[in-house]
Amino acid sequence: MVHSIKNRKAIEKKKATLRKRAERLAKLASRQNEGVIEMTLPYVALGDLRRRWRQKETPLHPIVLKKLDKFTRIKILKDKPLRILGSDGGLLAYGVALNDKELVDNLYQSIQEAPTPKHYTFKGKKRSDYESWHWTGWAKYSLEPFMSREYLDAQEEADKFFEDNKEVFCRMSGILGQCAPGVFKRFQTYPLSDGVKRLCGAWLGCAINKGGNNPNQTNRHRDASEAQYGYSGLISCGDYQRGGLILWELEIILEMQPGDVVIFPDAVITHSNERAKGTRSSVVCFTQENVYSYWNREYNMKLRRKERKKKKISWINKGKVTKP
Repeated sequence: MVHSIKNRKAIEKKKATLRKRAERLAKLASRQNEGVIEMTLPYVALGDLRRRWRQKETPLHPIVLKKLDKFTRIKILKDKPLRILGSDGGLLAYGVALNDKELVDNLYQSIQEAPTPKHYTFKGKKRSDYESWHWTGWAKYSLEPFMSREYLDAQEEADKFFEDNKEVFCRMSGILGQCAPGVFKRFQTYPLSDGVKRLCGAWLGCAINKGGNNPNQTNRHRDASEAQYGYSGLISCGDYQRGGLILWELEIILEMQPGDVVIFPDAVITHSNERAKGTRSSVVCFTQENVYSYWNREYNMKLRRKERKKKKISWINKGKVTKP
């Protein structure tokens, strides 16, 4: 039984283990805080972005689209992490250089050696001119998580890819644990369906953008099916220049170099990347919102979006908020 005493004890043990690891990562982060470049954006709040979240693509306001040439450009330095906060103190983005050329070059080589992926489409339209595919566990159109068809079709090659790049995903998970310890714990606490596994450390899996096409850029989009209260991890690799990550609601362009890692809530922030000069590949690690729903049904995991909705209804009933 899902709610058996044995399962509850296993979950509590897992929580305790993750809590200790998150505390160690937090201590490491506190020692590094002196070198962190931190900026707060007064015009955007993480809470507001989450309140406007919908599990589907929504268009940006035309005014934002016209301001692209005025967006602030920021470099991720090799020796100092970058933390971008909203006006409510919520983490909007965390960037850090991995500083391990051999590890990053091996990731790029693994991507190039992988089988030719399919073009990723959304509602019949190509999202980008990248060659891309998804090797992950998710709950797309399903009540229970399952391994993606693209992973199953190339399982031997995919398993080799994840084994060869295990250290990359371990380090990215450690970065997530430092900047978002709560998400780090939630991603790993609860069990998955039989046969489903976490492929990228804390995350269930990843989208791999092979690159090699021209133009080498992704179109503007929001990964609306990913966890609303989660964070995804992006790492870029290859031999390229430019190709900055555009975070539209933040009005910021992060000038990423090979080996840079960015942790950000891509479910609520519209993003794209500029055309790169050279060959740029990337990997985006993620966990889906529908997997959160599965953990809620099966293991009573608290969903912050549901708690927020109940609180809003309570406020309305008390007359503190007027109905729209």
